Amino acid sequence: MIIQSLSVCVPSLRCINDCKFCCSKMHTADYTDRFTELGKYSAYRDDMGKRLEYARDNGCNTCMLTGNNEPQQNKEYLRVFSEVNSSISSPFRNIEMQTSGAFIDEDMLDFLKYSVGLTTIAISVACLDDDAKNRDTIQTKDSNLNLKWLCKAAKDRNLNLRICLNMNDDILLHHDFTPETIIKLCKELDADQITFRALWSPDATTEQGKWIEDHVTSKTYDFIDSLKADIKDKGKYLDTLEYGADRYDYYEFSVVIDEDSMSQEDKKSAVKYLILRPNGHLYSKWDSKASLIF
Repeated sequence: MIIQSLSVCVPSLRCINDCKFCCSKMHTADYTDRFTELGKYSAYRDDMGKRLEYARDNGCNTCMLTGNNEPQQNKEYLRVFSEVNSSISSPFRNIEMQTSGAFIDEDMLDFLKYSVGLTTIAISVACLDDDAKNRDTIQTKDSNLNLKWLCKAAKDRNLNLRICLNMNDDILLHHDFTPETIIKLCKELDADQITFRALWSPDATTEQGKWIEDHVTSKTYDFIDSLKADIKDKGKYLDTLEYGADRYDYYEFSVVIDEDSMSQEDKKSAVKYLILRPNGHLYSKWDSKASLIF
């Protein structure tokens, strides 16, 4: 089994954002939150430890804190994760967090780095150069969310900074973006890596799926195709990630185009993600309870 990363779903009652393209709201599989259920922390710690060790035993080196909400919403869970990770025989050293950055301040960044052991913050962005438009698309209650400040504060703590750009027509139409203008903006944010994420929807029956259908059209797909061609032409091949995507040095950025964010493609022996759900069990697919592994 070849595994890119372990995604740890941090439980919370309700997300502080309501992203118009949220993939979590496009599938309704319910996973019992055993972490908070009746305060069963000790039992959950044991389950979590076994799953973390299973991932490490299978050569997984990267742990991504994520979920159907913003991970920073549940500091108690993050504390327990850190304690359990430190207790296993081979702890995860590369710990990342996927977040919009909502309500992350100086104290939260210190907590994430020095208490949780965060090494990389991956900021999910709907618009690179207009905070108001970004906030509107992710529909956050954090009216002060400021991408430039957040990136600087992360770099001040020597965290790796990844910009995860959710590709859609609005981004491209905003300033008639080209690959060069996007790279320029990411350089201004002092980012280390960029992931161009092609938004995916199984159908248009949900509000989020309908938004993606309306806002991810041929314009976005044509841009991604031209971007891939430009990366291959002007970039330098670095390596191939575990699940098969190629990584390039593109204008001194580590660049990956993620066209399979829901892990739908068949990669033979590769498992793109292991997913630790709030019920304490591991799965290999975001949208299928049948993908239970352990």
